[in-house]
Amino acid sequence: MTEDESPELYAFCTVCQQNVPLEVAEEDIEKAKTGLVSVLSIHGDPQHAILVYLDMNLKARGIEYPSLLQVKESSSAEYDKGTIVEDDIHDLKSILSSFGEKQDQAIKSFAHISAQLIAGNSLYLIHANTSIGNVVKDQIESLFRDQKVASFVISYDDLDMVAGMRPTIFDLQYGTFISEGIALNIEHFEQLIKDAVRSPNGFSVLKNDYRKLKYSYRRLWELLSAGARIYTRKKLAYLVSIDLALIPLLLRMAENDGVDVASRVKGHKKKS
Repeated sequence: MTEDESPELYAFCTVCQQNVPLEVAEEDIEKAKTGLVSVLSIHGDPQHAILVYLDMNLKARGIEYPSLLQVKESSSAEYDKGTIVEDDIHDLKSILSSFGEKQDQAIKSFAHISAQLIAGNSLYLIHANTSIGNVVKDQIESLFRDQKVASFVISYDDLDMVAGMRPTIFDLQYGTFISEGIALNIEHFEQLIKDAVRSPNGFSVLKNDYRKLKYSYRRLWELLSAGARIYTRKKLAYLVSIDLALIPLLLRMAENDGVDVASRVKGHKKKS
């Protein structure tokens, strides 16, 4: 790249519903090599702005819509809306890229992380630059906005301070698990993510799938934690509004959550 050349970068703006070019200076590219760099784009009619956070690979890790008070002579009230971060600005493929360069491996890792969070397990993301880790954390949590998930960002020096019986610990810089957490079957999550990646609205599709699955698990936990009634798997699937094939996964999650599933579900064997 010559001094007069700069990479052609674009970000999708939900205000004007189109990709807008980003002007990235050479010094910004150098800054991105050691952490996140923010790029402000003012465009459109009426004018508005997007603030894009780029990582070391010049990929967008987050987009904000800051208030603009002096862009035009229009009333400041027209733009004074504060910072808004919307669900559909997130790119599922961008989120996956945080968990591996190869998509198949990234999907497998993110499926495992998703299953752990839905099961209520704690997630610790490690990165020497915690600002990068926090961007990834925010992207993950945006998929679970209607749920409370236990996710944290730590540095390598904080690793000895991690609490919990079997937390999930993922090293973002090396793309590997330090601790996988509780044992769960992640095949269903892998399929959900693969289907979402093929969808033009993948982020929203996956978020909705996770919301439904978490609701079903919460309902199943309530049924098995109260009273002494014995259920069949088919009956549970009906009561929690989920496919029968997913009941084994939810039962395993319930066992990991301390529920005595063997005494509450007909034909269920206690896990070894």
